[in-house]
Amino acid sequence: MIQRRCRLALCAAVLAAGCAAPQPEVIRPAGAPTYSPTVNVELLEQAPARAYTEIGVIESPGEPGAVRAQVLAQIREKAAQLGADAVILTDQSRRAPTTQRMNPTTGYYETVGGQVIPAYKGIAIKYR
Repeated sequence: MIQRRCRLALCAAVLAAGCAAPQPEVIRPAGAPTYSPTVNVELLEQAPARAYTEIGVIESPGEPGAVRAQVLAQIREKAAQLGADAVILTDQSRRAPTTQRMNPTTGYYETVGGQVIPAYKGIAIKYR
């Protein structure tokens, strides 16, 4: 009985891990200084006018069905962990390919897919 519960728990964990959204990847330059985590991180569409230092790159590939706000929140969270004051974002979103399939209930073909997959690359910065 205990072995069965362990197997069920293991199967549930594997399935849950397979459904998890991809996490942003953080790339830090070799020898980059470390900073304490920050609370507020600005999301910028272009480089700021004031002086700054690049402290890392954050890439979030997104996935079909992901919500833009959730992807940006993940980037903001990773940047805060790096100690960034802001992130300069580049939108790398793409459209999923569309396909045709037959609906067995209606007998008609329908278009599936074509939604926007939100993906961003950000440069985490620290103001001087």
